Amino acid sequence: MPPITHSVLGASAAERWINCPPSARLTAGMQDEETSFAAEGTAAHALCEWKVRKALKMRAGRRPTSDYWTDEMEECTDDYRDYIMDLVGQARQICKDPVTMIEQHLVKYEPEYKVRLTKSQEKVIEFISKKLVSGKRIHEIELLNRLLHYRRGVMGLLRKDLSEQYHIDPDSVSCGNIVNVMMNEFPAGSGKKSYEDCVFLQKDGNDYTISETFAGMLENKAFYDMIQELVEFGRYRYESNYSARYENTDFVLYQKYTYEDVCRLLGWEHNEVPLNIGGYKYDKKTKTFPVFINYDKEDDIQDTVKYEDHFVSTNRLIAISKSNRTIQSEDVQNFLHARERGISVELFVRKNKDDKISKEFYYLGHMTASGRTKEFIMPNTTSSAVEIEWILDTPVRNDLYEYIVSR
Repeated sequence: MPPITHSVLGASAAERWINCPPSARLTAGMQDEETSFAAEGTAAHALCEWKVRKALKMRAGRRPTSDYWTDEMEECTDDYRDYIMDLVGQARQICKDPVTMIEQHLVKYEPEYKVRLTKSQEKVIEFISKKLVSGKRIHEIELLNRLLHYRRGVMGLLRKDLSEQYHIDPDSVSCGNIVNVMMNEFPAGSGKKSYEDCVFLQKDGNDYTISETFAGMLENKAFYDMIQELVEFGRYRYESNYSARYENTDFVLYQKYTYEDVCRLLGWEHNEVPLNIGGYKYDKKTKTFPVFINYDKEDDIQDTVKYEDHFVSTNRLIAISKSNRTIQSEDVQNFLHARERGISVELFVRKNKDDKISKEFYYLGHMTASGRTKEFIMPNTTSSAVEIEWILDTPVRNDLYEYIVSR
């Protein structure tokens, strides 16, 4: 592969050189001070390039190495390679010998580069790329597609599309969650301020229409084309990785999800910051009760949160309630009587929260309390807690089970 160099008009510095074009030349000779985030991006670029070159049978050299690689990066770069190969396949249908250029810099053509985005348009691209284009749920992606072609009645059209194309029938609560996501009402904490420009809808009678702001942004053809490409990539990722939904959920068994993903895909009205979830949280409106388990505990954490959750077998789990709980506590009672109360308890497990490979939780499906419990005082404290035995509806796949329980 060619040596790694940075373009004068590099994408990572686009916000600067778009707003101040002369800075591109003024900073060209300055030394790069690479952050860890930039280094991770560079590693991903290198791996993408190598995989695409191998797939195209081009000269690729040795597989690059990096300390930043994770299972997630491996999966994303595989998806990128497959997506590029699909585009190449489409090009070959209309052109016998299309030219494929990889990691080519704008050198000769820089003076003619005409694409200009506003800061608000850049933020929208960032939001879609970070929050939606993973394909973990198709709803927002198809809504974006509708907004590219229709202006009014978009939620009604979305429900029709989801039913006909994906056999998904979202209820009013789910539709409310989608609207909140697309109107910047879903985020918690600083997230709301970060993406204040990312409002795609506005109320229109009993339905919704495209927001005036987003409609104005789409007048820029380059921006419109970028949104269209993101929609296509999001569809591709959904079909490749997230279309095999588990029972009546929007989750896929053994796929990985963040806290925010879980709140969104469960249809919660608003996101919850992890600190407020604290291992599990019940949402009354959706009657969903996600349980998050960090399987390996750190040695230096407080005794009141050092829960000894552990698998007994591939379909049996012992999990501990929060501290200062008894069998009569409301959350414990909701666990024990979830089925008769119509509450759905969903299990998410990661090996260790500080493990680079496990920044997200594996989804392991529904589980039901067996009824076997034990109230006890947590070691080195005066706080009570309740040990609950759970039965998983679907036994954990053997290879993942061994990975989670191994020391």
